[in-house]
Amino acid sequence: MASVVVKLSKSYTAHDTAFSEIKLREPRYHEIFMEGRGKPREWQPSPHGPVVVTYPAVVDSYLQKIMVEPGYDCISELSTVDSFALEKAVLDFFPL
Repeated sequence: MASVVVKLSKSYTAHDTAFSEIKLREPRYHEIFMEGRGKPREWQPSPHGPVVVTYPAVVDSYLQKIMVEPGYDCISELSTVDSFALEKAVLDFFPL
């Protein structure tokens, strides 16, 4: 999986850039291990059994590195639906 395109629910314009999709590249060893980001989600024990915990700050940290187009500085106004679609695309790079 070299890259992924996330189709958005609508078009956006930011910094004179119009876009309706976001292209991500696959995270690299350096970003995962050498820079210490690790996995953006993991299993955690709970009183009711294991649960999956997602770390939004880690997801965002990956987006800062792996966004190809339009650019990380363009996504601050994404809707909730599109924000979670983008999060899912990042999580899909990592086995659970």
